[in-house]
Amino acid sequence: MRKVYKSFEVAGIEYYEALFAIEEMKVGDELILKREYNNIYDENAVEVYYKDIKLGYIPRSANYSIARIMDAGWDIFEAYIQALDKNNLKIKAAVFLEER
Repeated sequence: MRKVYKSFEVAGIEYYEALFAIEEMKVGDELILKREYNNIYDENAVEVYYKDIKLGYIPRSANYSIARIMDAGWDIFEAYIQALDKNNLKIKAAVFLEER
């Protein structure tokens, strides 16, 4: 049985392309996590994508351990949409450790 490693509301979605994708998104859809280096605001920045559309970031309060693991070269995370509020443009995501 998989367990949620981290759960969070995607941060900064009002600044990226979430508005263009949220209508086609549904709970359970896969998200892609990408480490962003050289981010002047957060040295542990991890971007969140739906397909090729940038939604925003893992919030600073939840990104440290994920960033460190990604920095070590481990690709062990799976991320999915856990909840959507399309009217208020809010996306909650869950990150799982990949089963091996």
